[in-house]
Amino acid sequence: MPYLLTRRRRAIFVMMALILAVGGLATAQPAHADTQVIGSSDNGDGTYDNPMIWADVPDTDVIRVGDAFYMSSTTMHMNPGVPIMKSYDLVNWEIISYAYLIMDDRPATTLKNNQNMYSQGTWASSLRYKDGIFYIVVPSPTTNKTYFFQTEDPEHQPWRRTEVNTRYHDGSLLMDDDGRNWLVYGNNPLRIIEVNQTVTGIAAGAQSRVLIQNIHAPDPITGITPTSGLAEGCHIQKIDGTYYVECITWPSGKPRTQVAHRASSLEGPWESKTIAQENVRVGNGTGGPAQGNIVDDGQGNWYGVVFRDSGSVGRIPWVMPIHWTDGWPMYGDDETGLHLTRGGPKPIQGFEMKSVVSSDEFTNSEPRPTYNDAVLNPLLPEYVYNGSNLKLEWQWNHNPDNRYWSLTERPGWLRLTTGQMATNMLDARNSLTQRTFGPASSAQVALDVSSMKNGDRAGLALFTARYGTIEVRMDNGAKTIVMMNSSSTTNHTDVASFPLWSNTVYLKADADFAGQLDRGTFYYSLDGVHWTQLGNTQQMSYSTNNHFMGYRFALYNYATTELGGHVDFDYYRISDELQGATPLTIRGFYQPVDMDGVVNAVKAGSTVPMKFEVYSDTTELADPALVTMTVANVACNASAPTEEVESLTTGETSLTYTDGHFQYNWKTPKSPGTCYAVAATIQDGSSITAQFNLR
Repeated sequence: MPYLLTRRRRAIFVMMALILAVGGLATAQPAHADTQVIGSSDNGDGTYDNPMIWADVPDTDVIRVGDAFYMSSTTMHMNPGVPIMKSYDLVNWEIISYAYLIMDDRPATTLKNNQNMYSQGTWASSLRYKDGIFYIVVPSPTTNKTYFFQTEDPEHQPWRRTEVNTRYHDGSLLMDDDGRNWLVYGNNPLRIIEVNQTVTGIAAGAQSRVLIQNIHAPDPITGITPTSGLAEGCHIQKIDGTYYVECITWPSGKPRTQVAHRASSLEGPWESKTIAQENVRVGNGTGGPAQGNIVDDGQGNWYGVVFRDSGSVGRIPWVMPIHWTDGWPMYGDDETGLHLTRGGPKPIQGFEMKSVVSSDEFTNSEPRPTYNDAVLNPLLPEYVYNGSNLKLEWQWNHNPDNRYWSLTERPGWLRLTTGQMATNMLDARNSLTQRTFGPASSAQVALDVSSMKNGDRAGLALFTARYGTIEVRMDNGAKTIVMMNSSSTTNHTDVASFPLWSNTVYLKADADFAGQLDRGTFYYSLDGVHWTQLGNTQQMSYSTNNHFMGYRFALYNYATTELGGHVDFDYYRISDELQGATPLTIRGFYQPVDMDGVVNAVKAGSTVPMKFEVYSDTTELADPALVTMTVANVACNASAPTEEVESLTTGETSLTYTDGHFQYNWKTPKSPGTCYAVAATIQDGSSITAQFNLR
């Protein structure tokens, strides 16, 4: 009768083979994540490199309040939504809050009834400050509404919300010095409508009108003004009595371009000029930084923040100096706007590094996020605060269900419990994500899978519609590690698998964005130190139908058969170095066991000492978690050469590391006349096998 022996001496019986698996929590634990800031463009010597954030932070709107800068961005279908970031030098940014936990509760926001809000949710927002109050205006293509938010303190207070039943695309809020408020929105033509005095909606009786008929500006070389192509993402500001409207355009044959329009009155007339245009090449990718606005440092210096489409890492923001030339804010290294800044001295010196990504030990030691205190009507059970405080770098894919995740049920671990059936990652609720980052990023997790149920899938993904993943699957009572890749947004294919006998496994995903290579690779480990690649290379890609978002690392657990299973993540650790796999070698079996086709004859019921070694390059390893022992009943081969095992031992079946080698003491069955194959397999699939005949 077959059986499985874990390090906890747990036995199970499967098929007709005798299997011993050594797993569980490894003795050689990986070091805890250090305190190094990952994901900052700060070089540490007073300089920075563009992009200022090499991660998906698009549609930025930047303001200054006192000596601090604040920035909003777009995260579409991720919740909590509309991240608010803070910086003191325009280079080092950290997330301080979100406008909301959930935008709305409906099938599209909760991945029910085959509905979703991928690429939608909320889009480009407008961030403003006046008289002690911060304001956000943001539209949603999912609900076809526009939301107005206010707070006096975005770091420590929730945002108050009102809404109107019209979607004002790419809205930009102007709070004029005459007390009137306006919302500029749309694309060609650009429109304007008056906002009420409390900035909670549209003014009563307000009528929309055209502000600028053609958003395009004259080409800086030919002087010809395009009449077609992308034109949107406008930001309106009033500077020294002049109204400025900055927009992104994409003229035929040119890169994405930043243009500006100016007038002394909202009635016009408007002048137009191209203020930033350069086709920046990175590897095989090209693109022009554009869409954003300018901000001053309070000392007479101005800077522009725009983003560049940069392949599968997403739309990443750049910051560069502004040269005022004839009243126009020209971006980059000179007054032409044609030579965009790759880096240089930080705009403001003396501030420490910050980042919008972070490792996490899941200690639940963060302050309670303010988005939990925002008024929800109705407050459904799935959105009630559960006592768990995630770091602000995390966002859920679609609305979370707070009943099925926890940092308190097992302190020091993130527990994800299946609460909604799914067919794949795209309709799996409670997938927890952080941004990938460039030029290279790596994430690893430690995962306890002891409480999975049949049909469950849990793991670590590089996530968009064209996702790749390494996951643990439980089917028919057995667990398997599987690498999955995608050839399209709808075709997700199993590439490779490996049996998992342990209840603890370590997973790693690497993302290489250098030169816009956009390649992902996946690894597993049984000790958190030595890594084996599984499957092939994921070719990541960016497109509007691929979630319109840069790739994210995602932690997930979903059910395909029955609900109630859970997995626990011990940690999430990121690095900006790609270490790849760790080659392993297994050697043996050594005497008294013979190899090379020889059948070892031994008395039934005796115990055979089987000795072998495992190496990582030239370093000998001693952790039994790296090895799986398999004993299988096989047909006897009467023609094979036979040698008597000359040295035996005593005791029951066990695997240990002793005297410079592994020793598997195999207590043979009391069944004379039977034959067995005994194999030692390491985590990359390499194995050695010895043959036995019991007499």
